[in-house]
Amino acid sequence: MDDFERELGGDLLASVSRSFYLSLKILPSEIRGAASLGYLLARATDTVADTDAVASGERLQVLSGMAAAVAGEAPVPDFTELLGERSPGGTENVELAILRRFSSWLAFFEHMPSWQVEAIQRVVASVIKGQTDDLQRFSGDHPVVLGSVGELEQYTYDVAGCVGVFWTDLGYGAYGDSYSSLQRGEMEELGKDYGKGLQLINILRDFPEDLASGRCYIPGVDPESGGRKIWEEDAAFWRERCRELLSSAGKYINAVNPRRLRLATALPALIGAKTLKLLGSAGWEELQQRVKVERKEVKRLLRKGFFGSFRRQGLGKLFAELLDDYPG
Repeated sequence: MDDFERELGGDLLASVSRSFYLSLKILPSEIRGAASLGYLLARATDTVADTDAVASGERLQVLSGMAAAVAGEAPVPDFTELLGERSPGGTENVELAILRRFSSWLAFFEHMPSWQVEAIQRVVASVIKGQTDDLQRFSGDHPVVLGSVGELEQYTYDVAGCVGVFWTDLGYGAYGDSYSSLQRGEMEELGKDYGKGLQLINILRDFPEDLASGRCYIPGVDPESGGRKIWEEDAAFWRERCRELLSSAGKYINAVNPRRLRLATALPALIGAKTLKLLGSAGWEELQQRVKVERKEVKRLLRKGFFGSFRRQGLGKLFAELLDDYPG
C-alpha cells in the first residue's frame, strides 16, 4: 500500500476534501488507506454525477458502469474520454485527475483484506444509488421538490448515513469489540444519524444554489414562493432536525476507544456543529453568499479537539458544548 499512502499524502486528496482530509490524516494506519480509498472512489462518482458538461442520461450510464466496476462485475468504463477535457462550466481539472486515477485506485483492492474491500463496495454502491436517484429526480426542465420526509431521509442515508456505517465497519474490522464501548448494532444506528445530520446541514447550506438549479430537498414546499420565504418559514424546523440527528454524533464519539480514531471521528461533527450555528444566525443574503466555517476556525477546532482527545469524554463534551450553543 506504499503507492496509495503517497496518494493519501498528496495534494489531490487535500484539494477535494478540505475538512475530511484532516480526519483521514489523523486516522490510524490500520484503516487510513481503506477510508481514503472509499472517499476517493465516491468523490469520483460525485464528479460524474455533478458535471453539467454531459447529459444526465449519459451520466447515469457512466455511474452504472462505475458501480459495476467497483463491485468487480465489469471493467472500468471509459468515462474520461466521454467527459473530455472540460474545465470552467464543466468538470474542473482536479476532477479530471480523479477520474483518470479511478482504474488505478480499484487495483488497490488486490492488496487489501476482503473485509475492507467489501466495506468499500457497500458504501460506494449506496452513494451511487443516491446520486442516481438524484439525477433521475432532478433531470427535467421544471423545478422539482422532494415529495416526502421519507424521500429526504432515504437520500441523506444513501449519500452520507451509509458513511457512518462504513466508518463503523472499518473500526470493528480493525479492532474488533475493542473499537467501541457500545454494541456494533447501536454504533451503526448512531453512525447513520451522524452522517444524515451532516448531509442535511449541507442541504441547508446549499439551499439557494440548489433552488436556482431547480432542485429543492425541503419536502412539501412551493418553490415558486421564493427562496427567502421558504428559508424564513421552514429552515428553523430543519435546523432543529439537524441538531437531533447530530446529537447521535456525541454518543458515537464518546463510545470510540482508540484515541486517534476518536479524534478523527469527532472532527466532522465539530465542524458540522459550528456550521449549524452559522446557519442559525444567517439571513437570506448571507446564505446566498454560502455559509462556511473559516479555515482558521477549523484549525482552532482541531487544536481544541486534539487536547480534548486525551480525556475519555473530552471530545464528546466539546461537541455537546458547540451543539448547545446552537441558536435554534
